[in-house]
Amino acid sequence: MAGLGSDGVAARSAHGLRPERFGSAVVAALAVSLLTACAGEPVESGASPHRAVSSDDAKQSITDVVDRTAEIVDGDWRVLSGPRLGLCPGSDGSGDAEDPGGVTWVYVEQRPGTDDPRDDLRKVESFWQRLGITTKRYRSGGDDPDLGVSGRGGPVTSIDFLASAEGGYSIDGESACADGDFGELATSTPSPTP
Repeated sequence: MAGLGSDGVAARSAHGLRPERFGSAVVAALAVSLLTACAGEPVESGASPHRAVSSDDAKQSITDVVDRTAEIVDGDWRVLSGPRLGLCPGSDGSGDAEDPGGVTWVYVEQRPGTDDPRDDLRKVESFWQRLGITTKRYRSGGDDPDLGVSGRGGPVTSIDFLASAEGGYSIDGESACADGDFGELATSTPSPTP
């Protein structure tokens, strides 16, 4: 029970709720948000808990996002790596019941940079945001810092655009998690040739 104030009225918080009810309201709100966050598409028995995205679709999606980003910035881009198979975050590839499994595709392109990449950073950031990717700018230290923008969500697990004074530009993208067995796909997928 709430204590009485000097005016004989039960004590209330700044929001008009009694302290013991405020705590209950917070707990209830957290429970609802956790249940909502955990709710999603039902997963069939025996299926991976990842989105219903095929490995081929995930591979095509990250290739498209990286290629389209390169087109926006323009220049002489070349494939540095990929698309190559990876594991979803949290998976060790064991296939155990405790392992969520699933695969991602990683794709990296690179090109020479420019003296002032700020306009290119703005273009990339704007394009990714239109795709539903949450972006964040960053910079290294020093007199001639590397600049970049990273992103998460939307059609990717992660993506990074780096403008380095030493190494030029690079785009490094990892697809959304997809259903697939890493071992089977690794042995059946030919290695890409850059």
